[in-house]
Amino acid sequence: MCSTADMTKDEVRAFVEAMIEAGSNIEAVGKIGYVLAEPVDRDNAEAYARIEFLSEAFGERGPLKDDIIAYLHEIGRVVEIQEEPDTGLV
Repeated sequence: MCSTADMTKDEVRAFVEAMIEAGSNIEAVGKIGYVLAEPVDRDNAEAYARIEFLSEAFGERGPLKDDIIAYLHEIGRVVEIQEEPDTGLV
């Protein structure tokens, strides 16, 4: 795991697994994004702290958004969203 550096593509799987282990309800939102801030148990203050710590420890991950989304799809952690027909909008 990196510290305050940019996360690498090789760390995507470890990042997602660490977030799940920390209690995050990390899920892809269709193919447009992902969410990780809310723990499975929203009353678990320790989970919020673990999630925040890991988020910072893995560093910048913006350029890896599509890789993270793809891995979340691979492991079935997805909230599907319906696209609006003939608009290209979600």
